[in-house]
Amino acid sequence: LVIGAGPSGTMAALRLADMGADVLCLEAQPWASYDAYACDMASYNSRFFRERGAPEYDLMEVYNEYMRRSGSHVHPRLVRDFVTRSGEMLDWMLQYVPAEYIEKYAHPTQVKGNKHFTGSICGQKSFIGMLQWRDRESNCNVWPFIMRSLQQAAVRKGARYRYGTQAIRLLQREGGSVCGCVARDQSGAYTRITASAVILAAGDYGGNPDMRLDLCDTVRNLAWSHGFDRTKADGITSSGRDGSGIRMALWAGGRMEAGPRAAQGGNIAPGLDDMRPRFPFGGIWPTFGPDGRRFFNETLINFGASDAVNILPMGSRMAVVTDADWDEYCQHQGYGHEVMDRSNDYMLETVRQEMAAYRIGPDGFPVHNFSHYGNERETVYAADTVAELGAILGYAGEDLRRFTEEIDRWNAMCDAGYDSDWGCDRNFLFPIRKPPFFGRMTFTGGLPSAGLCVNNGVCTDGKYNVVDGKKQPIPGLYAIGNTCGQRFGIQYSTPTAGNCCGHAMTNGYVAPEHVMDYLAGGAAR
Repeated sequence: LVIGAGPSGTMAALRLADMGADVLCLEAQPWASYDAYACDMASYNSRFFRERGAPEYDLMEVYNEYMRRSGSHVHPRLVRDFVTRSGEMLDWMLQYVPAEYIEKYAHPTQVKGNKHFTGSICGQKSFIGMLQWRDRESNCNVWPFIMRSLQQAAVRKGARYRYGTQAIRLLQREGGSVCGCVARDQSGAYTRITASAVILAAGDYGGNPDMRLDLCDTVRNLAWSHGFDRTKADGITSSGRDGSGIRMALWAGGRMEAGPRAAQGGNIAPGLDDMRPRFPFGGIWPTFGPDGRRFFNETLINFGASDAVNILPMGSRMAVVTDADWDEYCQHQGYGHEVMDRSNDYMLETVRQEMAAYRIGPDGFPVHNFSHYGNERETVYAADTVAELGAILGYAGEDLRRFTEEIDRWNAMCDAGYDSDWGCDRNFLFPIRKPPFFGRMTFTGGLPSAGLCVNNGVCTDGKYNVVDGKKQPIPGLYAIGNTCGQRFGIQYSTPTAGNCCGHAMTNGYVAPEHVMDYLAGGAAR
């Protein structure tokens, strides 16, 4: 029994059916309105990427980068599974996706590399491997259609699906082993379903306000640090699922991973994926705070949360600035969340044309936001002088004076080749001298948010078998995807975009091997 047909559950049902198991998958969403989050998935060393020019990596180098970013606050076997088997997973998965979908919608990003990228930025490495599923013409996310294709492939192999059916509670034998669940369909009718093993793939709890408040200590305490009442469920926010899979695991004796528990956001700047202003074409740029001064090392890349920003008061102005050489500077960027796909000629040429058609003045000009999804445009501001740009960005009086002086200081440090203020990576010391000057700004504010989802869940034994408080496996119960914890450390920080879906899909690919071993009477319990 697989509970949930998101990325991890869809993959698990297909892999189990391929291995000859009798599979039933429950999905709370009806087939007609089925949706799945995101459209990005990360993997490493797949044949699909290598055939398109991507490098082949030393996977232990990739693995160690994940461990460093997590502070080793993860289960090493789960991370190793993802890094070492995600490429295999992608190649296996693609045989079940219609060829016309792959041709039209599968976009391997950054495969041409970046001309001046050295392999790391301020010691942090990033790697090519993010596959994005979207229609270029409409910019529509086609990920739900890919999931449906995989689900239909599983049905052709004998798996059964019940859409519009919500699992409510697990069934357990005397002694604690899990043997099925009670489920409710859209009519309100309850069904008792027995199974030899259960895989929980029901996602996170970001869409459940009470669970967010109770379980997501990182965001709850962020709210507290900003003076919010951390006892109120509406004092923090997030997207995400209803937490039903995690609830069922806990009721069956499972335990949540230790805190701090990772959020994908964990910030007070809604709408900013990495907590700071950026240009639509992405990148790392000098960032100036409410008083016009730089206030941190911008090249310590962090997608999701940054205390350099979270310590600012609500309503604080932040601005990023570059000059006419912005395109040249972009060629030094890495392959994480902070950049657009510069291997996509359509995106690159569109942005170049829009930037070349810049308009001086406070009204700004629109540029496609290809560092996100690209369907919308964002306003970029241009000026002939740094002082004029600072005024457009909202600096005035002493703040404007400090802003212009700070850029002079920045230029002097670029000439010296060393950032003595904050330690910016030497390869990103680009002077801001050549007009026109470009800028964007934003403000901190809003409710503390966990972002698109929360990235923490229940503990497993490294074979996806849910464990109890004594770290003993609960027989017959497995957790994958965002129901499974110990995958992201203290927050979402990854060297390749699309990690959440890629990791979940790999969980769904690998966990069935351990389930089949259990069903065959293997040693793993």
